[in-house]
Amino acid sequence: MMRRLVWISCLSLLCGALAACGPTTHTVEDAGPGNDAGPPAVIPEVGQSASGLVSADEGGEVSLGSVLLHVPAGGVRADTEITVTAVDETVAAPFTAFTPVFQFEPAGTRFDLPATVRIPFNGDAEIATIFWTTDDGQTYAALDTRVEGGYAIAEVEHFSRAFVGTACTGSSCCGRANGELDVLMMVDNSNSMTEEQASLSAQIPHMARVLATGDLDGDGVQDFPALRSVRIGTVGSDMGTGGFTVPTCARSDFGDDGVLQTEGDAAQPACLASYPSYAELGTSTPGTTVDDFVQQVQCTATLGVGGCGFEQPLEAVLKALTPSTSALTFHAGSSGHADGANAGFLRPDSILATILMTDENDCSASDPGIFDPASGTYTADLNLRCTHYDTALHPIQRYVDGLRATRSDPNDLVLGIVAGIPIDLAGQPPSVINADPRMVETVDPTVPTRLTPSCNVAGIGMAFPPRRLVDLADQLGGASTVQSICQSDFTPVVDAILTQVASRASGTCAP
Repeated sequence: MMRRLVWISCLSLLCGALAACGPTTHTVEDAGPGNDAGPPAVIPEVGQSASGLVSADEGGEVSLGSVLLHVPAGGVRADTEITVTAVDETVAAPFTAFTPVFQFEPAGTRFDLPATVRIPFNGDAEIATIFWTTDDGQTYAALDTRVEGGYAIAEVEHFSRAFVGTACTGSSCCGRANGELDVLMMVDNSNSMTEEQASLSAQIPHMARVLATGDLDGDGVQDFPALRSVRIGTVGSDMGTGGFTVPTCARSDFGDDGVLQTEGDAAQPACLASYPSYAELGTSTPGTTVDDFVQQVQCTATLGVGGCGFEQPLEAVLKALTPSTSALTFHAGSSGHADGANAGFLRPDSILATILMTDENDCSASDPGIFDPASGTYTADLNLRCTHYDTALHPIQRYVDGLRATRSDPNDLVLGIVAGIPIDLAGQPPSVINADPRMVETVDPTVPTRLTPSCNVAGIGMAFPPRRLVDLADQLGGASTVQSICQSDFTPVVDAILTQVASRASGTCAP
């Protein structure tokens, strides 16, 4: 068995006593309470380097000044000489560095078990984040970082370049950058959504590229930290009709029930018959290409148009994300699916981006009797009941509280509404949108079995006032955007949502 061996080069910390080496280190000025019992942490200067031989059987450590890399036993498959170098590289906006950039070699090394890196820094401990390049070696993403006494610490799966710093500027910084994103897409699968589903599907490659590179405008320059790990799952708007037989609602009891979609779109020859319940791209899935990721999302997010005409997007989202241990219950006393049918999708500390796309208002019913065609209580035309009997619907506060309960940090909630608001109101504050006269729910005098459309574009279709969804954005606040489903090109829609994600990924507080 090979004995673990670690050595430090002449340009390392240990050469500080040699006059020939010159001044090569500086100390952390305010290392915090963790360093009171020992010597101050030392940040290496540019040009310093250290190497060490790490054993496959026993693991090992390599240190450069107070920078430390620990590889556990079994972390590498063969004995590996590892080198850490403080390199001459200036990080560009949006990043601000609290340390030099460190190069970890051999480049491209992957660990069978996560290694731990510890880097001392000078900077704000509340926002200090380790940024680590992704597999391309050029793009920086945020690691899940903890700070202890002037050190930033994180686990790593592969080698690249790294520094400690922030991607947030100004007075709106609220914490560390976040490199994990979970996206739940609620796609209306009623019979009027063919064009809209196609428009969303066309944007998935753009969405994946931006999230993987941090480049919002496609100019080749990072605008925010890339997402180290992205998961996307899809649910439909069909939550059944409480067991009542209603036209267009074939599965009358529970519908799709907020369960993540696994069936591939049969109309697309490239789609498989079934997929895992969510697509994932990032360091934890090194064998998955961007193309693989895009294909799965496109195949599972194109749900078709066989769903119930009573759309319940808010209830679908809430049931998808709520664990069975919650006090919240759903139709017939059932529980949420977050730790059941949808287990594994939602991570505890990720950014959660919820995207709701529908051409009608929400009809999440607290009293399923509203769907009974023979009801003596709810006697209006079936198509108008959700408008006329809003007391039979769950209050919006249910969804505000339910979404907030999914995150320990409310700043990690991002909400994107893509619904029937007039195109010129896209991106406006929710209170402004719902105050517009076109958002008033009135019966269409030309077609008395429907509401007057709030937007109607030839070749794309019509949509109706989504007042409840806009109210959710208003009451939830924070990182929310409301966009119009009537736009022919969804690029501005997706970019508005990505901008909100980018802000939170950088460590910015929601307003």
